[in-house]
Amino acid sequence: MFSHIPYYGKITTESLIRPDLPFTSRIVIHLAQDLQARTSGSGYHIYTDRFYTSPQLARELHEMKIHITGTVMASRKDFPSDLKKKKLQEYELCAYQCDMKMMCLSFHDKRLVTMLSTFFGPQTQLITGYRKKQPVQFEKPTVILEYTKFMGGVDRADQYCGCYGFTRRSYKWWKKLFFWLMEVAVVNSYILYSLDRKESGEKLHTHLSYRRNLITQLVGNVRNRNSRKRGRPSSSDLEERLNGKMHFIMQNEKKSTKDCMVCSRRNEKGGRRETIFYCETCKRKPGLHPGDCFKKYHTQKNYKQK
Repeated sequence: MFSHIPYYGKITTESLIRPDLPFTSRIVIHLAQDLQARTSGSGYHIYTDRFYTSPQLARELHEMKIHITGTVMASRKDFPSDLKKKKLQEYELCAYQCDMKMMCLSFHDKRLVTMLSTFFGPQTQLITGYRKKQPVQFEKPTVILEYTKFMGGVDRADQYCGCYGFTRRSYKWWKKLFFWLMEVAVVNSYILYSLDRKESGEKLHTHLSYRRNLITQLVGNVRNRNSRKRGRPSSSDLEERLNGKMHFIMQNEKKSTKDCMVCSRRNEKGGRRETIFYCETCKRKPGLHPGDCFKKYHTQKNYKQK
């Protein structure tokens, strides 16, 4: 069971509950209430990134009996001011216990990380990391390890979706949602496929090769034969224009021009020749000057002028 809201502008913002709260807090609370209303579960624990996390949101979720853990911007309102000013050395930890068991923490690993949680305390675990390819043991806060554990899968999934993504910009939100769901389905299928191959001891395919094989299996031999192809005419064009049947020349009513298939030379300076006439009988509707060009195109195999 999951809860989601497609964002399609101001209408979505106005439909959220609690207009007295910041927009980022209203999103999380709205989704959490929707999830609680549709399930009989309890004891939820939400992990959020720094865009959503704030002490204000933590208090609201605590009233709903929901825990929160996430990275947080030190500039957030009600975040301990001492943590904002304090400069930490490498592997140094500083934590504050705030109201209703909310813990705020700063830890300096490769860079400064600020965390907020209503579930974890300032406990640490001994781990082995690497500095300049050398193993180093140090104490790391449990809250950061757990956050990485649960949010790491989301980050990895986003990375997979972004590597070979086919999503395109669109003003229609449902298109964006559809292609995003397709991306997630492809990534999930690749993860399940990799797990199955690993258990059976078979060789794993790369993400790229898996996508290529998947596309081949989905598309098969289907081709869009109605699309207009550029470049050298196909054998079907040759059969069509030299079939000995009657061909009719027409003038474009909109007065828009096309390059003449016979005498136009785009690769030569000043060699482009345009015309408002075209052959109505041929499927490609090629642009042709009346007279010699029209005659050569429909009677000669090599019609291009030299």
